[in-house]
Amino acid sequence: MSPRRRPPPPATSPGAKHPAEPPTRMRAELLRKYQELLSKHETLVHKLELRSQEHITTYRLSNWALETSASAVALLSDGVVLLANPRWHALTRSGPWLRLHQGQQQGPARNTLRLVAEEATHALRASGERGPVVERYQEQSGVRTLEVRTERVGLNPRERPREAVLLLAHDITAQVQAEQELEKARATLSQQEHLRALGELASGVAHDLNNTLNAMKLRLELIERDAEFATRHRGHMDAMVRIVSDAHTRLRHLQDFARQRPEHAGEQVQLADVIREAVEIARSDLEHQAKRHGLSLRIEVDVPLLPPVSGVAADLRYVFINLLLNARDAMPDSGVIRVRGTEVGGKVVVTVEDEGTGIPPENLHSIFRPFFTTKGSQGTGLGLSMAYGVMARAGGSITAANRPERGAVFTLTFPLQGTPSAPDAPSDPGVSKGRRPPRAAQKRR
Repeated sequence: MSPRRRPPPPATSPGAKHPAEPPTRMRAELLRKYQELLSKHETLVHKLELRSQEHITTYRLSNWALETSASAVALLSDGVVLLANPRWHALTRSGPWLRLHQGQQQGPARNTLRLVAEEATHALRASGERGPVVERYQEQSGVRTLEVRTERVGLNPRERPREAVLLLAHDITAQVQAEQELEKARATLSQQEHLRALGELASGVAHDLNNTLNAMKLRLELIERDAEFATRHRGHMDAMVRIVSDAHTRLRHLQDFARQRPEHAGEQVQLADVIREAVEIARSDLEHQAKRHGLSLRIEVDVPLLPPVSGVAADLRYVFINLLLNARDAMPDSGVIRVRGTEVGGKVVVTVEDEGTGIPPENLHSIFRPFFTTKGSQGTGLGLSMAYGVMARAGGSITAANRPERGAVFTLTFPLQGTPSAPDAPSDPGVSKGRRPPRAAQKRR
């Protein structure tokens, strides 16, 4: 029996290169590719979901930050506010605002924050800077201060390129107050160092002047032994003795200051006597200066007998002499110096008025500060400062203002014994109320 032959392979078409695959195998391959594509699609969808979640979280965080920010944020383009946070809308109800330059308000007032934004935008464009520009604005009342930061940003750079301005306004009122306090502290330290150096110098000068005054006092005592001369010039001799005695007192206080000794206790003083003696001492110098310049200068005193006040007579005489001499220097033309005294509401009030040029308003807050003077090398800047100290030690106050008519008026207030003291002068020497701007600048010690 012959061996069994294999059947021949199936016939194919003349153009076919490979035999046809069974349908089952093709379906399996297509299913595998579909599953791969489905897996890739699911991966892409998952990534897209994660990215979308990140964008949503970022948007919510950014929105929350803008909504709760203490700074006003706005996006402006061509003068139009495109976006703004609630703080911006809250600040738009404030104002008017003025630009600050070196701590001083300048320029016209801007009634709204939007006008401030327009001015800041113009400043940004005028500067030519690509980076941010920072300006400070303050309410006209001085209550609030803003730091306004502007910077260029781009909008739709592909479709429609245009430039916008991002503005951030931050309330820096507390920072400005801290800067002012720091500046005051620096000024105080500088002044204390100045006073220390002055004290060392004053101690040596006072020692030398004391020796000179002792020699003058000895000569006066020798002159007083000449009965005929002393009788003929008794008024001048008494004045010279008071001047030398007061100079001794002032030098002793200067030495106490230089050595940081406590002040001497006050006494009960009759101001009418103190003012009369001060006028007598200053009158000769006032009249001599007036005659030399061809002027007519008169002193009118209306100080009745008043209740005694606490103080040191020599110190108070110095205060009134200094005020009289200052009044003379403030009157380049002829005029009258008036000294009046009265008792008002449990206090003794004395005023010294002149018909001079008045006090410039910007100096009303400074004239009682140590070393402040408008006399240049001719002034020390200590006269009114020491007068302020004398009044403070006496429990009283001294203030300065301009008279409605012309000239200046210094008001000295003394509390009576047993009356609570409420000084009118503020803690910062020199703060006083001016009634009218003067007609010209005045020189004050």
